[in-house]
Amino acid sequence: MAHIYTVLSGKGGVGKSTLCANVAVSLSQQGKKVLLIDGDVSLRSLDMLLGLDEMVVYDWSDVLSERCDKNKARLFFDENLQLLASPLELPENFDYDAFKSLLSQYVNDYDYIIIDSPAGIGDLPLIYAQCAHTHLVVATPDNVSARSACVAGTELVKNGIDDNTIFLIINRFDASAVRKNRYLNIDEIMDITYIKLLGVVPEEKKIMYTSVNDAELSKSCKAKICFDNIAGRILGKEIPLNL
Repeated sequence: MAHIYTVLSGKGGVGKSTLCANVAVSLSQQGKKVLLIDGDVSLRSLDMLLGLDEMVVYDWSDVLSERCDKNKARLFFDENLQLLASPLELPENFDYDAFKSLLSQYVNDYDYIIIDSPAGIGDLPLIYAQCAHTHLVVATPDNVSARSACVAGTELVKNGIDDNTIFLIINRFDASAVRKNRYLNIDEIMDITYIKLLGVVPEEKKIMYTSVNDAELSKSCKAKICFDNIAGRILGKEIPLNL
């Protein structure tokens, strides 16, 4: 049965979807069956990041509305990784029970399900979070993002999420800028967010314009190595934080 992750952020623009796609690819490359669910209704991007945008015919609202079965909605990145695209609008009467019903159709087919939430902590991210086992809050190393991540973590706990299931990923970390006091360092971010750290991904410009199946995102890419390390920690491996 799949372990369900939701990936969220207090504010937009932190690279959450890119992180979702690359961690999912890393898990699949390590032999795990992964389902990515694009939960950012009307603003979907995972299909483009995975190079599957021209294949989208159905989305997960079609499964809920019984316009197609669960298999027709899946987009295949490879044998181990599939995607459910986001709908352009929510189906009628969408709620926790409806999304839980959707997940129930897939949990026995995968090792991991990763849900890419929209930014902020509104009704939709909370529905996703309440259906998940583990919650990854993504922040960049600036005061606004760190404070927003703290708010996100606090709201999750207020809504019944166990704080032991909430972890922080620092994205777009620029060590050079930190040394020049332009950005927060890792300890400062952790002090602001009060969230346990799972991983740090360095700033790397090619990540911003490279889909995950492009050759340019090679194993020598520092960000790729960090995505692989996060995937390894998800799998229970003890991997030190090295930048």
